[in-house]
Amino acid sequence: MRVNGPSGEDAAPGRVHGTGAVIVAQLLLRTASAAGALALGSYFVDLSRDGAPVGAVLLGVLSGLSFLAELVLAPAAGSASDRRGRRVFLIVAPLLAAAGILLTPGASLIAAAPSVALVVVVVGTSRLLDGAGAAISAPATLGLLADASDGDRARRGRVTSLYELSSSGGIALGAVAGPLLFGALGLWSFAVLCGVYVVASVIVLIFVPPSPVGVSTPTRTRATDRIRVLLQPRLLAFLPAWIAVNAILGIWVTSQITFVLAGDRRAEGQSFPGAFAGNEAGLSAVLGVYVLVFSLCILAWAFFIGRLPTVPVLFITVAGAIVASLGLMLANHGLPLAVALPLVLLGVFLEAGFTPAALTHLSDISREYRENRGLIMGAYSVVVGAGYLLGNVLGGVFAEWLLFDGLALLTMALAVVALVAIAAMAVVEKRSRAGDRRHGDESGTTSVATDPNEHP
Repeated sequence: MRVNGPSGEDAAPGRVHGTGAVIVAQLLLRTASAAGALALGSYFVDLSRDGAPVGAVLLGVLSGLSFLAELVLAPAAGSASDRRGRRVFLIVAPLLAAAGILLTPGASLIAAAPSVALVVVVVGTSRLLDGAGAAISAPATLGLLADASDGDRARRGRVTSLYELSSSGGIALGAVAGPLLFGALGLWSFAVLCGVYVVASVIVLIFVPPSPVGVSTPTRTRATDRIRVLLQPRLLAFLPAWIAVNAILGIWVTSQITFVLAGDRRAEGQSFPGAFAGNEAGLSAVLGVYVLVFSLCILAWAFFIGRLPTVPVLFITVAGAIVASLGLMLANHGLPLAVALPLVLLGVFLEAGFTPAALTHLSDISREYRENRGLIMGAYSVVVGAGYLLGNVLGGVFAEWLLFDGLALLTMALAVVALVAIAAMAVVEKRSRAGDRRHGDESGTTSVATDPNEHP
């Protein structure tokens, strides 16, 4: 149901407790997940060198299984967190991911030269568990943070930026740690990452209060009501653009980029494919610096998100992906770094603002449906799952076709799709604001959605 009237200030009096803990837990989760994905890429490079018939497409499909699980399970997990409280889900989620990461090297532990079928079964199962953990964690975390920022859109912009900063910062740490851990410890690196997941669970257990922080008034809603919430026009209009952007992230921050840069395949005229073969330290440094810069850009965006109009910010930030990809492609073909690097940095800065702006917009939408807030925030995991699944699979196909150039071209194509979707979303937002104003005039009340700062 839509909520009209007072803001959430009085609805969740204990809402600020535990926000710092869940952001730190998110940092650890993202670190372990990114490191595990990159270690998986290194593991597949080893399997390939040992003669196993594995390639970029198989790696992309198996990596995508975790996002498929997240896509399927996130709405149900988010809805359950509305009724049972966020904390239990935030504790259980890292433990599921820990079990998955321990399974990852199972094929090599079972057989010295594992068959493709054994690799598919074991690694596929581990990726499904990893996805289940993400599906349970993300909606509960975002629901808690949305509760903590009701009534203060500037705070909401900061909180969502910190959440995304913890995500990208974790990816940066994972990008550095993954190849280095695998280079130093081999299969034992997956056991170390399991411990990181367990620490994340313990942090929530200790520092997040046992009461259901994200739930002000536990209620039961019918399945048809929950479906209507998910099918609301403003949410549906926003999802295609977010899926396309997460597909771009799925290309660049998962196993695929490791396989291209550290693999043995070369391409005439391209400098980047195979440039880091046998050089895990160099690859870790490059990926770590890239994502660290991305994280600093998100921190800079925290001062603007929530204060600037949403749709123009989304449009500009998506255009940044085209600028960055163009710079990377030119550098891959020999353009001096002194010329290409500023172009890449400009694009990275622009695109870093997309997810904080998107999460702020999603929190604004969820404010109108507080009884189903976790369900709506589960849409985040749906778009992450769908996008990363799409990015992994398509990334595998394009990498097999054109290696690094394929990844850059695919990124630009997905960015164009996102730009078209944002233009369509702008029309829906305009109609929604007009409808809310008419509703307020007819009823003599003020709808939450009519706050001019909520939907600029």
